[in-house]
Amino acid sequence: MLRFIGKRLVYAIITLFLIATATFFLVAGAPGDPIAAKVGQMPEQAQEIISAKYGLDKPVFERYLIYMKRLITTGDFGESIIYTGKSANDVIKENTLISAKIGLIALVFQITIGICLGMISALNRGKPVDNIIRVLVVLAICIPSFVFAALLQYFLAFKWKLVPVFGWGELKHYILPVTAYALGGIASYTKYMRNSTLSVLSEDYVITAKAKGCSKGRVVRKHIFRNSLIPIITMIGPAVAGIFAGSFVIEKMFSIPGLGFYYMKSVSDNDYTMVIGLTIFFAMLFVASLIIVDILYGFVDPRIRVAKGRK
Repeated sequence: MLRFIGKRLVYAIITLFLIATATFFLVAGAPGDPIAAKVGQMPEQAQEIISAKYGLDKPVFERYLIYMKRLITTGDFGESIIYTGKSANDVIKENTLISAKIGLIALVFQITIGICLGMISALNRGKPVDNIIRVLVVLAICIPSFVFAALLQYFLAFKWKLVPVFGWGELKHYILPVTAYALGGIASYTKYMRNSTLSVLSEDYVITAKAKGCSKGRVVRKHIFRNSLIPIITMIGPAVAGIFAGSFVIEKMFSIPGLGFYYMKSVSDNDYTMVIGLTIFFAMLFVASLIIVDILYGFVDPRIRVAKGRK
């Protein structure tokens, strides 16, 4: 297992290096002037000073070497062009927890409700409850999260005035964004849990357990539930990384000052150092989550752990 983890770490480093390189050159080659909003009507000499401060007066490849050297040696993602005196590292430190709170609460609802509904649907295949759940899942998957957000804002906030539309800091401010964020995920987990459970139900060990006279509850707990979770774990890995990034659209619609909000604003403002830094940070979370998923596989299904040990 240690050897396997070591290999994955090497692959992760190479992957992050390639992502950082590709992101830098894509952003550097994007149209638009990254300091146009900052310099405004400043004299030409002042504009040159600002360009030199951010290294924009140098060739792209030289800027890339300087950026990568600073990133590798100090872990500095660079100073924001729009927010004077604030770096991408500062934004990550100050705003990650905000996105994480919303994402984590939504993820807990997604996993628990999705797994329960998926199991109920699979164990009652072909019955009315299964048909109702499947219809609701299709609707929730097809409708984008920003549509849910708009509907929740209209009915719960504007029409019925039960919760505030915007704001942050109190418990009531979590209701709309968490609900809008969680609905699509609940549908996805329900769908995959149902399919996984149906697949496990046809396995020989489940049929054998039933033939031996095991009760339905014991078969579900000991054989079906645990083995049905393997595809769900695959989904949880990237989802855990996503709780820190949050939902870009959701945070923008509800004016939540999380990482997603700053990322969207950085893109619209051509704040290329912030875009590069946050993209690399999200990539680091995603790659780390995939490594954790591989490790969890071994605990959920010992056969996977043995197979990896033989490689």
